Amino acid sequence: MPNKIQEQAKDLLEKLVSSVHGLVDDITALEVNTMVVDQITGAKFNAWQAYEDIYSINDKDYFSTKGIPNPDDFPEPEKTQAQELRNRYTSLFSQLEREYFYILLEQSNDNEPDPRIIQYQQRLKYQVEHKANIVPTDEEYIKLARPILPAPTPVAVQEDNNQKTLRQRLQEIEELLNNGKFLRTLRKMSELKAALNGGDITSVDVDIIYAQTVMQLDGDIISRYHKKVFELTEVDRDLILKIHNEGIVAGEKQWRGTLDFLINIVQNIAKLSRNERL
Repeated sequence: MPNKIQEQAKDLLEKLVSSVHGLVDDITALEVNTMVVDQITGAKFNAWQAYEDIYSINDKDYFSTKGIPNPDDFPEPEKTQAQELRNRYTSLFSQLEREYFYILLEQSNDNEPDPRIIQYQQRLKYQVEHKANIVPTDEEYIKLARPILPAPTPVAVQEDNNQKTLRQRLQEIEELLNNGKFLRTLRKMSELKAALNGGDITSVDVDIIYAQTVMQLDGDIISRYHKKVFELTEVDRDLILKIHNEGIVAGEKQWRGTLDFLINIVQNIAKLSRNERL
């Protein structure tokens, strides 16, 4: 009986250490961004919904369905602004897919190369070689541009002549959403998408992050201010900077509280380890 209790305690301790490790990865720095948007959603984070929302950005009709301006409909400089807005959306999908690629690399077997890894690497090579001369209708590009992320909807997905069933894909997504690294990236992409959606997506004007401050564990504090904040009226400028500074104070307080909590957990783990050896 004592041995069973010790095994359970050891298993609990290992899970606790793993959880602490994940938290440390997630709070190595505090980042506070301040921007002005037209609307703010009060929806809470739902991993499945967030995954579906980010994945849908890759749909060929996504921008037209959402009413996001087509760069080809505008002259310069509005054309560049409209393209920047679209690039911000597509970068969310790209970053999530890149995180998935790293997960596949960690799980890969050198004896059996994963076709998704090969496809992603070939896509990167194709993009480097063709750069700005990529032709979207090129059959090779269409094949390589196919998402390596599992589709969350019941569509036919062809992968190396083997069609995955909906159940297999949903199970794979479920495993992804239980992966700490992937979930953190998904949450970040979901927050950025909410910020983009908070502006007028039918306008070529891109929402601006007026102020950004990053605090790192080593003590470095980096503050950036968009030049346009100094073009605002004195009242608007002072209000934005005041709100940003208050956000920094509140964020730092919560951040340091979390760090103290983790330090206490680590200290207690060390005590438990010493007692176990005794």
